[in-house]
Amino acid sequence: MSALNNVWYLSSENTRQKKQVMAMDDIGTLNISPGVLSFRGAKTEIIITGVISISYGKQGRDFINNWVRVEYHGNNDELLHAYFADGNNRGWSGIFGGTKNIFKHLKEVYDL
Repeated sequence: MSALNNVWYLSSENTRQKKQVMAMDDIGTLNISPGVLSFRGAKTEIIITGVISISYGKQGRDFINNWVRVEYHGNNDELLHAYFADGNNRGWSGIFGGTKNIFKHLKEVYDL
């Protein structure tokens, strides 16, 4: 298992309708292990199993940062998404390859 600190978490795409000022919902630790992906922040704790896909790129109105998008099945088999980015150095690490490294690590562990 590996733990990544200072990871930004976003529960859904940050669209103009959402009227969210911050790029993320929470910042915390992303724990990565085969079969279980978990995030624990100041306000949010999620456990993700049943990962369907992992992708990398822009999302919503955030035209600066790339995000890792994890698509997974929720409790009632509903399709859910979680977004993650490297939040180190106030997000600058993500811009300079940190988020891409999160993506690569997830792809290796989940072999998707």
